[in-house]
This record gives sequence, C-alpha cells and structure tokens, in this order.
Amino acid sequence: MRPTDAAVVFLDFDGVLHPVGVPAIDENFCLVDDPGLFVWRPILERLLAPYPMIGIIVSSDWRRLFDDATLIRLLGPLATRFVGVVESYGTSRSEEILAEVKRRGLNGWLALDDHPSVNVAQARDPRFIACEPATGVSAVDVQRTLSERLTTLSVDGV
Repeated sequence: MRPTDAAVVFLDFDGVLHPVGVPAIDENFCLVDDPGLFVWRPILERLLAPYPMIGIIVSSDWRRLFDDATLIRLLGPLATRFVGVVESYGTSRSEEILAEVKRRGLNGWLALDDHPSVNVAQARDPRFIACEPATGVSAVDVQRTLSERLTTLSVDGV
C-alpha cells in the first residue's frame, strides 16, 4: 500500500472517552444506556474542531464487539471523522496500531489510548499519547499534549 498524507487519530474508548469500569455492556453483550459512557467525548470534539481533515480509526477493543455502524453512532458528533477500525491484531495495542499504520501506509497519525503498551511506546514515539484509565482525555496534560501534536500534524501538512 502506498503512503497516504491523510492524518488520523487512533482512538480507544475505555480510559480515554470515559473512565475504565463504566458499565458498557450487559451479560448478552448488548450496549447499556449509561450516562457515564463517552462523558469526555466533547473534550475530544473541541480539540479536533480546528482540524476537520483529521480522521478517526477506532483502536478500542470495542471494535471486536460492535460493527462499524454502531461504532459510528457511538462517536456521535465525531462520526463524520470515522475512517475505520484497526484490523491488525498483535500482542499489544501499540503493536496493533503500528501494524495498522504500515498496512494503511499512514504518515500522519497519533494514538490516544490508556493501554499499558501505549504508555511504554510513548517513550520511543511521541505519536503515542498515553492516558490514565481514570481520567482519559479529561486530564489537562493529555489535552495539552494532544493539542500540541495536532498542531504538528497540521503544520507538517498531513
């Protein structure tokens, strides 16, 4: 696959758009109506607003439970940015993301995730932005880092 100049954010849900542990599915793997889900989505909407050309690839494990139409619905106002899901499977989330970057030929990307492997990967690649599971994108330091990295993506023309 040839490299693309399209810029994307790989997005996790649990621990990024809401705290880890918020009930999301019932015993039949059906989505529950919980007001605690996606409470920080408006923060991400605000941070991405100046960059309408940046897409979203869902890297969350939710991609294994729900079809694209459901994921798009869950993204709410961010739905128009949906590019797809991580189709690569690896031993860690960071490996899955890197494999997907290669598979899609991406040049401009960021990954927003609370997975421990992303925390480790962040030390060697600043495109990985690690979140704390309890605060996700609501943390001021995560917002600052994401904002700075989005500016870099935009300035670099990707």
